[in-house]
Amino acid sequence: MGIYMGNSFLDMTPKMQELYMDIMASLGQLPEEIKSYIFGIDEEEDMDWVLLVTNYIIMEYIKYSYDFDDPEYSLRHFLKDSDNYDSERMLHYRIMQYVLKYKKREMDMHPGVIEGKYMNLDMDNIKQKLDGYRLTEMNFYEHESLYKVELFRIITEKRVTSAKKIPNERFIEMFEEYDKLVEDLIERSKKSDYDMVFASIAFFTLEWRYGIETYYYVACIMEELKTKEFDRDVLVLLCGGLELESRFGGWAKTDRGLIKERFFFIDYFFNENVHLFNKDTLFDMIREIICLGVRYKEGITSIDGDLYKEWFRKESGISDWASFFRYYNIFDIWEKKEWTNARIRNMRHILDTMIIPKI
Repeated sequence: MGIYMGNSFLDMTPKMQELYMDIMASLGQLPEEIKSYIFGIDEEEDMDWVLLVTNYIIMEYIKYSYDFDDPEYSLRHFLKDSDNYDSERMLHYRIMQYVLKYKKREMDMHPGVIEGKYMNLDMDNIKQKLDGYRLTEMNFYEHESLYKVELFRIITEKRVTSAKKIPNERFIEMFEEYDKLVEDLIERSKKSDYDMVFASIAFFTLEWRYGIETYYYVACIMEELKTKEFDRDVLVLLCGGLELESRFGGWAKTDRGLIKERFFFIDYFFNENVHLFNKDTLFDMIREIICLGVRYKEGITSIDGDLYKEWFRKESGISDWASFFRYYNIFDIWEKKEWTNARIRNMRHILDTMIIPKI
């Protein structure tokens, strides 16, 4: 699976090209020990790794910038054109109660790691509070998606996916529901710059929360290699909410690992010709890339003293972000699902291993 299959770099707006090159140049200013450890190949910088990390940082910066500027509205705003306002309103009360219940559980499991506006919500008197609760368009989309796609609810509720619980026919139907949702996002992304940004971030968020493309990709590799096992620790590193200690000092907390870039690494981990030492080294390098990404979000500043992510937000806009997404093409990781008995078995195993807590 390719990492860069969109338009060329030159198709980005001049401003986005400038910001891209500035961030790439900033990586060259890192302390030599960090730079050589992450990027150094035979004492020279490997440009593929530099591009990979630059894209990872910019994706996080665009997500932050979009969330910062995304306006909030009352629930009434999203339902104003509904023909059945009262029933829709009550439905969304139930959806919000559901979302907040599992968000609270997630925050309890990963204190200090989960990002977003749910951090200080009080579950008491939720129906009354929701009358004044404000949502962004992205929040509303996430909640609607959770209600519409049963697969999301199974992962959220950490339900087992064995054939006794979910027959193969229904298992395939759930993934068809999900694929239809992604196809709709792809079509929306073609309409305008704003729709390109919204759809790309929405899909990015779905993969961050549920990991479906990642798990399917691994299930296909397992089938190809005729193996029934996978390395859970690798997928936790690539997909999970993490608290990592850097070998260069300090800790990094994040509620998501790598997204598009994880597919590049999965190929390495499943390559039987890669020596265990190299896999261990790669595992540690991924940890340091994630730590570096967190530093770029939370600690690194521009020459004006602003956090680098604030500098990026102030200097860029929707048209710049859209041009990056046409280059980056987050939808490149999506595949329309095709099922064999082996893939279904592998996917059930991956889901149950990844979503069911270890005892």
